[in-house]
Amino acid sequence: MISFENWKQGFLVTVAGQRLLWHSAKRPAVFVHRAGEMRSAWRSAGTCLPTMASGRSALFRFSSGLDMREELRDARSVAAFADYSSAYSTAIFSLYFSSLDKEIDSVRLRFHDMPKVHWNGLGPREQHLARGTVALPLGARSAAFAMDGRFILCSSSGERKLRFGEAEMLFDLDLPAEVHFGYARTPAEACRLWRYSFGSLDSFLENPDESHRGVHSGTSQTLIAAAARAHSVVIPQEAAGLLGSLSFSGAGPEDYQQLNMAVAQAVREGSIWKYANLMLCQPDIALPAQFRREIGNAFISLGDILPARLKNRYAKIRAGLEKYWEFCRMRWTEDGIPALLHPSLLYPQDVALESRDDLLMAGADMVFAPNLKEKGELASLVLPEGEWVHFWTSRIYPSGRVTVHAPAGAPALFYRAESEYSWLFDSVRQVASRL
Repeated sequence: MISFENWKQGFLVTVAGQRLLWHSAKRPAVFVHRAGEMRSAWRSAGTCLPTMASGRSALFRFSSGLDMREELRDARSVAAFADYSSAYSTAIFSLYFSSLDKEIDSVRLRFHDMPKVHWNGLGPREQHLARGTVALPLGARSAAFAMDGRFILCSSSGERKLRFGEAEMLFDLDLPAEVHFGYARTPAEACRLWRYSFGSLDSFLENPDESHRGVHSGTSQTLIAAAARAHSVVIPQEAAGLLGSLSFSGAGPEDYQQLNMAVAQAVREGSIWKYANLMLCQPDIALPAQFRREIGNAFISLGDILPARLKNRYAKIRAGLEKYWEFCRMRWTEDGIPALLHPSLLYPQDVALESRDDLLMAGADMVFAPNLKEKGELASLVLPEGEWVHFWTSRIYPSGRVTVHAPAGAPALFYRAESEYSWLFDSVRQVASRL
């Protein structure tokens, strides 16, 4: 799983068969910066003396005064992973940097990643691929996920900049600093690994408003990051994509709630039904309190009073799904799998889902496509693998592209036929059809 080798008067670190970091006197991978100098004045950390503390921990002391401590934690150290077939199916490789020389205030790291790897920032869409420089907020934490189940997380006492290139990543971090690489079989397992390694999502995020935001220079990521803060202008038609993207960012429940609030505030009166449908299908934990249960009441202040019959229908549906919403909440708080997520998180091998920005999943058993277009009552979506039951008609659909009628009050909503909650979904459908 992990090995350390002497290499050209330096060292080579290999994790999961991947040459992650190599360093030598002629080709350094670790650089340092001294206080008071220009930021461009990076110099090699110098030669190093490795000391093995154990089979999974080592200390590298560089001649410049920089210390690099590394640790490997695998699934056997996490009780929740005890039933995994392979003890090394999930692991975190961590590097901790500090300096004995008080003048050394920053470190630059050059990691050599796999060719053509796709690292994602806030989500799986093409515009979310990590390119160029990513500047991270002061004192906050952030992560990037790869679709093969890996993630990178770094924290620092000060400024952090990440640069993603072809098979290479370059990090500039103020000291003291940490870099963590998570290895899992799927993005969903990476979420669990992240959850159990760094505590609950709420406690992990030092500042829920800012902690997972990054701005990719020169791309639309600037707009997406601003919208995700829920304090800027939100483009309503991008609501589904923004909400789904949060599931790849390590966001906590408050982040979803804030973005939902911003979406509601941006709703135009003519489209209010479409956004009421968007709220209808979301688990309670992802919604602001005023959108729960009787969703219709939340929109009165926006200038459109919903008919009492449909307000009652919405309330009955949400109340009937309470057991499932609780299941979604438990899975989020205990396993780290968001209650509202992009389907690529659970189906990373389905290429048809990767580019969709109009699909969301409520837990693992419900998928919906909020119709946010200005006109029309038809919704087209791609269903993941398996068989899915149309919530409003009980018709069973196979995986793949489908188009269904999705008028106001009846969004394109499906539940997994094999779900243990299928009885609940069907009973709620029967109640809703009589209202």
